[in-house]
Amino acid sequence: MRAISAFLVFAVLGGALVAGPTQARPLDVVKSAGVLRVTVYRDYRPWSWQEDGRLKGIDVEIGAALAKALGLKVDYLVLRPDDNLNDDLRNGVWRGSILGEAPGDVMLHVPNDPRVEEANDKIKLTAPYQTEGYAMAVDPANAAEAQDFSLFEREKVAVDIGTLADIILLSARDHKLINNVVHVRGEGKAAQAYEKGEVVAFYGESALVEHLAHTSTRAVTIIHPQHKLARTIAIGGAVKADSVDLGDEIDRQMTALADSGELKRIFASYGVEWRQPARDR
Repeated sequence: MRAISAFLVFAVLGGALVAGPTQARPLDVVKSAGVLRVTVYRDYRPWSWQEDGRLKGIDVEIGAALAKALGLKVDYLVLRPDDNLNDDLRNGVWRGSILGEAPGDVMLHVPNDPRVEEANDKIKLTAPYQTEGYAMAVDPANAAEAQDFSLFEREKVAVDIGTLADIILLSARDHKLINNVVHVRGEGKAAQAYEKGEVVAFYGESALVEHLAHTSTRAVTIIHPQHKLARTIAIGGAVKADSVDLGDEIDRQMTALADSGELKRIFASYGVEWRQPARDR
């Protein structure tokens, strides 16, 4: 997932200087400014992407809901993913981008794992809001047999080439599926192959598969086949380490959004199932 395996996008500007860490923006400073700045990833459907000149997505709406709950306006830092998560946290939370953009007060779509804090002493994780993993969109008549991947010993399944989902399919059932794994560039193309009837299923990251299946005109069922590599991870946010009170308030408001049903509504509006993580990290 992009939060863990961000790809390299590096821009070099003549005469540009790398800024040092920005000052803390704890809760009272953010409230005084009247704006909550939220970092989201660029081109990361269904979480955050631009369409017709408008920023949209699950994380975009969650950021807006957090700002509203705090009585603030919302502003976004749209982040190009860098080499790895540590670089993304540097650019999106505590230093700002190489282009001179200010970091966010909170960055969304960060793996909620204590090891992330251990590797980044300048950030503090905030409450998780989704459990993410891998999913398959499959013709309903074939869903039962797809649960253990045995269906694909004779039927075709589409997947984005070179992804972990691809590795899972190629390694499943002692590599017996290799001849029926259809490689495409991007999950969107995998969904198109399903729509055209070229395959009986497509496989990938849960949220994107569900989102793409949601717009399909072909009947579809979402399943989550078990595989040793298909692990789940809780997704949350991060603030600067010295903005603890802001992080605590983000936690309270995220819990309120969950309890009110607002998180479920936001996810459902993109065709994605909201899978509530455990509240104690």
